[in-house]
Amino acid sequence: MPALPDSLRQELHALLGADNIVESGDSLTSLSRDFYWYSPALRPILDDKRADLVAKPGTIDELRAVIAACFREGVAVTPRGGGTGNYGQCMPIYGGVVLDISRLDRIHSFDGGVVRAEPGARLITIETQGRALGWELRCYPSTWVKSTLGGFFGGGAGGIGGVRWGGIASGDTVKSITILSIEAEPRTLRFEGPPAMVALRTFGSTGIMIEIEMRLAPKLDYDQVAFSHPDWNKLLEWTDAAMRNGSWRKRLATQFQWPIPSFFTPIKKYIREGEHVSFLMPERSETAAVIASAEAAGLTVTYNRPLSDPPKPPFLSDFTYNHTTLWAMKTDPAITYVQAGFTDDFRAQITDLMTRYPGEVLIHLEWGARDPARAVGPEASPDAIGVGGIPLIVYKSPERFDEIVTYARSIGVSVGNTHSYHLTATTPEGTAARHVLKADVDPKGLCNPGKMNTYAYNPFAVAQS
Repeated sequence: MPALPDSLRQELHALLGADNIVESGDSLTSLSRDFYWYSPALRPILDDKRADLVAKPGTIDELRAVIAACFREGVAVTPRGGGTGNYGQCMPIYGGVVLDISRLDRIHSFDGGVVRAEPGARLITIETQGRALGWELRCYPSTWVKSTLGGFFGGGAGGIGGVRWGGIASGDTVKSITILSIEAEPRTLRFEGPPAMVALRTFGSTGIMIEIEMRLAPKLDYDQVAFSHPDWNKLLEWTDAAMRNGSWRKRLATQFQWPIPSFFTPIKKYIREGEHVSFLMPERSETAAVIASAEAAGLTVTYNRPLSDPPKPPFLSDFTYNHTTLWAMKTDPAITYVQAGFTDDFRAQITDLMTRYPGEVLIHLEWGARDPARAVGPEASPDAIGVGGIPLIVYKSPERFDEIVTYARSIGVSVGNTHSYHLTATTPEGTAARHVLKADVDPKGLCNPGKMNTYAYNPFAVAQS
């Protein structure tokens, strides 16, 4: 890609001021990256990717002007939230301008249990302000302290709260999305309901978000509890049954195979050597019953603290979802991960993987609601809950990694490709809908180019070839 025109640099300086432009140094590098280095496959591909310039608009009008200027010059624009993605979602494959939306962080309202906010609003801020008004996020990632609403919508999937409400795409959690098109005169387009979901997890390649409406849940008070036992299957049977108990409201259920708990150095004094661990966040009025059930099953409670309101650390969630991978890599940089979905035969699938790859595949499970309407309450059904996870893999070679993934799929485990910067595959109808939206809002193909690899037109790939 050709160098950024000096005239464009000067124009963006005039629009935003020098304090909101980054053109060099460590700041340019850090704002061009996410946590792609979790993947040994992505490191050699993405290590050298940098923006030519990072722009930090503070208003929607400034954002609109930056987009128009980049469109006129044919420059790639890549939106960036908190930069907490794991596979290059916000990384500029062809240079150009990274749009840092962190200053676009206004929370407009919480009317009727729906938060309406700009894309740069941080999830922990939404949770804190929402709880003061009687609401809480239905679902949030373990990176919620840094993650933005726009980044979660554009590059995330699920997280804490998923055992009750499912992932971000479940049910009616997302009410609407408003985006700007990438044109000489950017249009404002609002999508509500199913049409809004077309832009879900497209890494900002289908327009630039300027507002999101997301439904919240009534606030509950939670405790953070850790359970331990040396017998994996005994712990699994109890944890799974607890998650399928529709009379217990909960926000988190995670189980770790030893030695994963040994990686959690800040809470090491609550970890029993050689034992597997489950972390739960039960609703406070039900914690005593949950603990009594666990102790009756022979489990040991090693940690029990309330989740404060407003939320303040320590958070057991800081060791769940892909934070688990981060803690593991601090101990052993050779460790990487996959995202897995297990079937109803998950016990046999997990045992098979643990037996076939001892010490090489380490099991990390997360429970989630397949059908949030039947997850709790009088209509609850055990089959409304599913088992997924983010197993750790000690990476030895591309061939060995592929062998493990191929075998897991052969026994019915669905394995997501978290070692590619391309959009996650969807149905043929979903792919077609993405293409229609991108063609409408991004006629020059400038918006995060290279990520939607199924899309026919990429002007930068053509220029390179």
